[in-house]
Amino acid sequence: MTTETTPISPAATAEAYVSFWNLSADGQRTLGATLFTPDVARSTPIGESTGLEPLIDFTHPFAEGVGDFTFVARAEPESHHGHVRVRWEIRTEAGSFAEGTDVLDLDGSGRIAAITAFIDRAPDGFDPDAHHEEA
Repeated sequence: MTTETTPISPAATAEAYVSFWNLSADGQRTLGATLFTPDVARSTPIGESTGLEPLIDFTHPFAEGVGDFTFVARAEPESHHGHVRVRWEIRTEAGSFAEGTDVLDLDGSGRIAAITAFIDRAPDGFDPDAHHEEA
């Protein structure tokens, strides 16, 4: 007898993805273990990484520079053929900080295998070359 698992819906994946960015590192590890594939790939204008720990580490320098922030969806996610588009906004005490669009590539179970991020509205004075991560 085989047991089949029900894939996570794209909407549920998008909701969990948004929640991920608002958690502590420990919370991100817990959620990330089920949300992402072990070798999740991230590609942003400022760098690329593979794996959950580098994804978690990506938020630390940002939080140190910006302070408290909230990552929110600014529109309903859209999905097709194993891809989900999440349009997001980062909010701080001062208001809207930045906006972007992340395209999530899902595996057959609905886990996120890759993230491709685009910045739709960068923060004032943002210079991607000044923030580029070392490979």
